[in-house]
Amino acid sequence: MKHMRLGNALAALALGGALILATTPKAQADDGRAKCQSRVEKLNDRYRHEVRAHGRRSEQAEKAKSRLNAEWDRCYTQAHGWYDPNRHEWRNDRDWDRNYNWDDDRDRDHDHDNH
Repeated sequence: MKHMRLGNALAALALGGALILATTPKAQADDGRAKCQSRVEKLNDRYRHEVRAHGRRSEQAEKAKSRLNAEWDRCYTQAHGWYDPNRHEWRNDRDWDRNYNWDDDRDRDHDHDNH
């Protein structure tokens, strides 16, 4: 009887260990995506600020846009996706250069970008 209890205890311990190890990468991936999303939202806010303050084609806006693109690249490498702050969703295709709506402010910058 003791032998059977010991076997059950070892099986339960092994199963518990396997479950812990199996859930750790997902938790780390979720944490990585949360950090990435936060950084992207901050950089997107910075980009929008620079566009409003200096115009879409200003040096300040271009630098902010470059930082946002670099963060998307980092996120894609680490989290296998990029966060679109306008749509509030994660995207899996590496297409932010083609699909991100840079003019999502609907020209609230009062033509500082001289269309």
